[in-house]
Amino acid sequence: MNEENMQKLFDELAKKANSEDAVDKATVANIETEIKSLRNQISEQEVQLEAQADALARKSSTKSQTNDSADDLRAAQFAFVKGRHAVTDGDIKADEFSRTVDVEGGHTIPTHFDSEITRALNKTSSIRALSRVLAVSGNLERIIKFKTAGVAKTKAEKAAYELNTVDTFAKLRWNFTDVVDQQRHTAWVSDEPESVLNLAQELQDSIVLNIGEKESDLLLNGTILNSVEDVAGVTTTPMGLLAHTLSTGTVNRFTDNFGTLAKVEVAADVKLTDAVLELRATLHSQYLANAVLVVSSDFEKRALMEKDENGRPLLSPSTASVAGLPGGTIRGIPYVVDDLMPSVAEAQAAGKPVALLADFKQAYTIADYGTMKWVVDPITEPQFVKYTARRRVGAAITNYKAIRALVITAV
Repeated sequence: MNEENMQKLFDELAKKANSEDAVDKATVANIETEIKSLRNQISEQEVQLEAQADALARKSSTKSQTNDSADDLRAAQFAFVKGRHAVTDGDIKADEFSRTVDVEGGHTIPTHFDSEITRALNKTSSIRALSRVLAVSGNLERIIKFKTAGVAKTKAEKAAYELNTVDTFAKLRWNFTDVVDQQRHTAWVSDEPESVLNLAQELQDSIVLNIGEKESDLLLNGTILNSVEDVAGVTTTPMGLLAHTLSTGTVNRFTDNFGTLAKVEVAADVKLTDAVLELRATLHSQYLANAVLVVSSDFEKRALMEKDENGRPLLSPSTASVAGLPGGTIRGIPYVVDDLMPSVAEAQAAGKPVALLADFKQAYTIADYGTMKWVVDPITEPQFVKYTARRRVGAAITNYKAIRALVITAV
């Protein structure tokens, strides 16, 4: 029954209600109430149908079909995507952003690769591969135990106990830094029926290489300061192994000064292979079984070129490796090459370590704060897509007794 017919019925009933042959007025009032209720229901249904039709039209349209500037602003605010999921709001459709490019186009975006990046970083950074790595979701603090001079004592059976030098404890707090890489590429692959290259994989490989090299630099040379409490004269320690203050004086197997990297000096005219033995002699035996030498490719070359008095090489290339890294052994000591270690000449000129020998699992702890953060931005710069990756990392020496540094001095 339409609106016009309903109104005619209402008027007819009102007319009869005032006539001599009128029906019972109560009945008329009930009918009038029912008619008003039907009219209200029809009105509400029309409003709902109109809203549903509008919402359906908006979901089926794309950003390019919308001319409203307010919609453009809203889309720009919400169109940043993480992984492969675009915001399904307004003019943005989830199928506009996908890993594979079909006939509708789209952006090739890595959906997840944090585990792949972690494996690749272990191959890129020798220090990371050798060290202890913790995954943390907040600030990292640890109680660190170290000893001052003193050893256990003896006593006669009924003699009194003599107070021994007690263990000393300190608190170490890791400070973190962000390692970031951003790639910016044109969106031309979005307009083609098929992508002629796997952009996602290319970006992943590039980002892994860039972040891995930067992280390697931080682990060796980073000046980010960790906080230290309850150690006399020490309030901070740097992230980078080569950024530490070097010790002075004689170093032996028991040297353990928190905050100071134990330095072993050898003259420039000493063969590098002999210098490695000098360094090894200062590391406590409890760490020797898992000790690894970290050197530059220049150090490796010079050591392999050294000859005895008869002109025979002191070393021969070895196929041995540590943690899948290139390297071998020098005088029976496993070594790995880190491209960020200084050359022999550079280290000697700067007075920096030319090699590090340590049980890195005991000596050095790396903390990864969360996983890789991955953001794709196709909005802020037209015709370009920006891919940004971020890792948050911290590192600190936790056991100074388990690490030694080799320094080459002038003759």
